[in-house]
Amino acid sequence: MRIPLAHLLVSSPLPRISTLMDRVVECAEGVPTLIGHLVEGDQAAVVRVAKDISMLEGKADDAKNEIRENMPIRLFLPVDRRDVLKLLSQIDSIADSAEDVAVLLTFREMRVPEEMTTLLPMFVDRVVDSVKTAQELVATLDTLLRAAFGGKAADQARVIIGELERKEHEADKIQDQLAKVVFQLEDKLSPVAVFMWMKILDEIGDMANHAENVGDQFRLFLAD
Repeated sequence: MRIPLAHLLVSSPLPRISTLMDRVVECAEGVPTLIGHLVEGDQAAVVRVAKDISMLEGKADDAKNEIRENMPIRLFLPVDRRDVLKLLSQIDSIADSAEDVAVLLTFREMRVPEEMTTLLPMFVDRVVDSVKTAQELVATLDTLLRAAFGGKAADQARVIIGELERKEHEADKIQDQLAKVVFQLEDKLSPVAVFMWMKILDEIGDMANHAENVGDQFRLFLAD
């Protein structure tokens, strides 16, 4: 018996991945607000926003789990099921890192050195910009699916991937500058503060790294 192609596509998890990405972006967008309160020295607001980010991360988890639980064993699509699962994992990891940043900032009250007050918000903005570019890429899934991951849709996706890589690289450069500042302040900061700052910077940077990994996963889709 022949199964209409439309019926096969109904069970596809790919369109629902955009919903997950939207949840993840909502989570990531809380980080600039969190860092803004940190720079201002408002720890009560930091704790409040951290709770909001954790709640949003939970919603992203729910969206991810729903996709996984309803994913058919066989996908009648030009992509491998394992690659779809890897894409889900990278998208979800963006929200995980955002929550990790939030949790770290509730462990102890962190004071932002004056030397970091300009670079730190700039770094976070670049990271979130990377995440939003990954969202733009994920939003092309429906078009790519209709085009069988080829043609003009694929060309446009490659342009977005290139932009994503550029933005992640910019975020990396600012992270390196911030790391140098932290080490230059070793005599002024406690060992615990140095450790915490490096951990916080790594977790923020990981948001952009996972966003870039989303782009890498799309490259695999397009190569196939």
